[in-house]
Amino acid sequence: MSASILAPVRWLLLVTLLLGGCATSYHSEKSFWNGQTGFSQTRLGPTTWQLEFVGNDLVDRETARKYVLKRAGEMALAEGYRRLRVDELTISRDAIRVTPSRPVFDFDEDEPDPFLDEMHVQHTTSALLVFTLDNEATDKNSLSAEYLVNIEINSV
Repeated sequence: MSASILAPVRWLLLVTLLLGGCATSYHSEKSFWNGQTGFSQTRLGPTTWQLEFVGNDLVDRETARKYVLKRAGEMALAEGYRRLRVDELTISRDAIRVTPSRPVFDFDEDEPDPFLDEMHVQHTTSALLVFTLDNEATDKNSLSAEYLVNIEINSV
């Protein structure tokens, strides 16, 4: 290939890699440092779990759904179960208004800053899954943990 053709391809690859690095990854846990995005899990009973994933505005609903189902399959196998029953699956996209904090320098406190005083909207995609671990298929909401573990996740 000639150098003139490779230059745009290199730029496209670079931009794709940079943007892909901004999305909330599958292996992230919620913390203060990542803006409260990632996974959190709560045991509700001996075999019942609540699993939540919150992603930033680069994560779509389908990816969030796959994330929680895949993680639920991993949790089932880790606990020694072959199946799980989906009790509840809720996926939502929320807009959160965020006002940036303004540094105080002890002067011109009363003068409005047109840039820092603007409200910004941040979008999050969240998936909440409540599931029960099981070894037998009990109804149509019963899924194979092995199948869920092998779900393909969209990647850049």
